[in-house]
Amino acid sequence: MGNVHGHSAADATEHTDKARTGSARRELLAAFAFAAADLLMEVDSEGVITFAAGAFPSRFGCTPDEAVGRTVFRFIAPEDHLALEVGLSALTMRGRLRPTVLHLADNLRSAANCAGLALKDSPGRYCLVLGPVPLTPQRSTGVEAESGFLRMAEARLRANGREAPRIALFEVEGLVEATAMLGREARVALLDSISRTLGEQVPGGAAAEFGAGRWALLYAGKADTAAVARVVEGVVRDRAPAAAAPRVRGSDLVLAAPGFSTAQQVRALRLALDAFAAGGKSALDSAGFAAGLEVFLRTLSDRAEGLRTRIRRRGFRLLFQPVVELATRRTHHFEALIRPVATGEAAAERAQTFVTLVEAAGLSAELDLAVAAVARDSVTAVRASLVAVNVSALSLNDASFRSSLQATLDAVPELQHRLMFEIAEPAEIADAETLRVGVQPLRARGFKIVLDDVGSAATSLRCLRSAAFDFVKIDGALIRSAVGAERERDVLAQTIELCRQAGAAVIAERIETEEEVKLVRELGATHGQGNLFGRPGHLPGLVGR
Repeated sequence: MGNVHGHSAADATEHTDKARTGSARRELLAAFAFAAADLLMEVDSEGVITFAAGAFPSRFGCTPDEAVGRTVFRFIAPEDHLALEVGLSALTMRGRLRPTVLHLADNLRSAANCAGLALKDSPGRYCLVLGPVPLTPQRSTGVEAESGFLRMAEARLRANGREAPRIALFEVEGLVEATAMLGREARVALLDSISRTLGEQVPGGAAAEFGAGRWALLYAGKADTAAVARVVEGVVRDRAPAAAAPRVRGSDLVLAAPGFSTAQQVRALRLALDAFAAGGKSALDSAGFAAGLEVFLRTLSDRAEGLRTRIRRRGFRLLFQPVVELATRRTHHFEALIRPVATGEAAAERAQTFVTLVEAAGLSAELDLAVAAVARDSVTAVRASLVAVNVSALSLNDASFRSSLQATLDAVPELQHRLMFEIAEPAEIADAETLRVGVQPLRARGFKIVLDDVGSAATSLRCLRSAAFDFVKIDGALIRSAVGAERERDVLAQTIELCRQAGAAVIAERIETEEEVKLVRELGATHGQGNLFGRPGHLPGLVGR
């Protein structure tokens, strides 16, 4: 699917009036009535809603008319965007989508049965009906909740809508003590009630539990954080033992950061939520987010020269993890993984934190060039190894970066037989054609190209249609969820099939068990990566050089 962000409601309405016939409209309404659906949508081939009906006001705080012109992904929970993308691809190829359980992007993350048909009298138009299912959504906390909430917040930041998203953070002090005497079911019910209450306080609000008595609330518009905290405090005291007196503290995380790119804002948000999840408001303030993303990013700009020097002086090293052929378990190539080298307070710095900090400072291209140079020197010293190097899609979008990278590579003859390039964060580029242009110079020089993150963002599947990739890497979280879960297995199977139809071999990442190996092989993956096959370490033959 192409870029869905450039459509206006007026454009979509005009297009609808021209395209929809009377019989097509009757077909839509008949499908709606037959399915007893809560929501009915007609979408075009790019996922833009051209007709809507049903419970949009109660579910999302907007009218059906206001939904027209928006992308259907806006109304589906981010963790199910891949399932929706796969379903839309099935509609395009087969003309129907069998019932699939998705979660809505409402404040309850409601489960809905989604089915679809191609409209016979309107080519390129598809009818989607979403109805209730007798399903209790699974609770998610900690890393899982943080990941889902972050995807939702990032999607809203990238949407560049008329009203910027907002985040409020809440901490329930004394929650552990207040619930110590409650049974497990009563405690879970209380935690669910807190999440539900938070989401109900503002239109379109979405709350996530981060664990340790911490919640985040994503919303648009205005909210009285102190008033919301008092409501939640009342809920806790009503359900907790009488002797307990928990307090709820709320604070706002200001997301608006004019003058900084969306990519930088997204990276800053990742760092902020990581800090909040780890240590609450005090850790957030200590990390520099007391006044929001803008102040953090301006302060980071002052530190950029220090980060640039650290990159230039190679304040990192590379470890190499094998990627194997699943049929033989022989190593096909290694992926170069960055590890920061630091002392003092930064000695325990996580690799992802370092990379995110560099990207937030706008230095991803400089880091990518430095990593490519180190990888080049490593494979030159060890001629028996093939190595995949990560390059940000944002870096490839920069013509000066492409020129510098080509100069780095051209310094070593026949390097195309020694290096591959793995395109990371493809979701950063909504226009798949732009990514194709960025990849083309590498492909023209004979380098193999890997598309990373497939399964974590719908953009990845759209990219498959615009650029030729030799390999695609399936996100490990999708693989883990597919073990023992029929719907996720079906999504994984269709994702792998779409990749293979695009002519790419499939790498399954973060493989930890033989059960996962069996699953991905049955579904068509040919390569695997994960600790089961080998942990990151030195490139064979490079030790001591």
